[in-house]
Amino acid sequence: MTSDIYANLRGKTALVTGAGLGIGAALALALGKLGVNVVCAARTQKQIDRVVQTIVDVGGCGLAVTTDVTSWTQSLALADAIDKGFGGLDLAFLNAGGNWQRASIEDSDVDAWKAAIDLNLNSVFYGIKSVVPLMRKNGGGRIILTGSAMAHYAAENNSSYCAAKAGARMLANTAAQELMADNITVNEFIPGPTRTLQALNGVTKENTESPFNNPAEWVKEPEEVVDLMVMMAAYPGMGPTSQIFSLARR
Repeated sequence: MTSDIYANLRGKTALVTGAGLGIGAALALALGKLGVNVVCAARTQKQIDRVVQTIVDVGGCGLAVTTDVTSWTQSLALADAIDKGFGGLDLAFLNAGGNWQRASIEDSDVDAWKAAIDLNLNSVFYGIKSVVPLMRKNGGGRIILTGSAMAHYAAENNSSYCAAKAGARMLANTAAQELMADNITVNEFIPGPTRTLQALNGVTKENTESPFNNPAEWVKEPEEVVDLMVMMAAYPGMGPTSQIFSLARR
């Protein structure tokens, strides 16, 4: 990335959910280096405090807000903290999520299945609903959700994740139509297999169905996927909406 391409991001305010680790942490730091005011949200205060400190260390501005994105009440509190801290919002990266509930439909614990839907689908609904008023105050904005290729094909023992990501994709499409007149775009970013603690949980070399063991895939570090996410945010003018930007190769 060069500062000239992304100069229009300087001074803008961005929310990154799931900012404590992995892709979210790498993205928050990349934005901070470009002069973006970064609001880092996650459930673990210690993690986002650490990310904000790295942003401050490189001369950026960051704010850590402990948030459980599966809670509508906490999502509203997060929006209020952003409003009080920066008076509005330009960018929202709804990145929080995870494929941790893995069982067949028959063997799935109902409460665990519902919790996975809360994390990967309802959190997107809460996120969009809570940030739109802040973006209207700033004359528009960009909403980018972290999706998955698994929204587009079925996978055994992954019903909650596949269904939730497919639902989040439809939420993005709907929101894009509803918010176009407000100069708010809504797009989906698919990172493909990326080495994070959550994504690698339970993956072994013997798991031939895993994209991490697919020779045709590009297996990445979190820092390698954020350039495209930042590019989506920095695109000049109105830019695309209701689109998928993918680094997956399947």
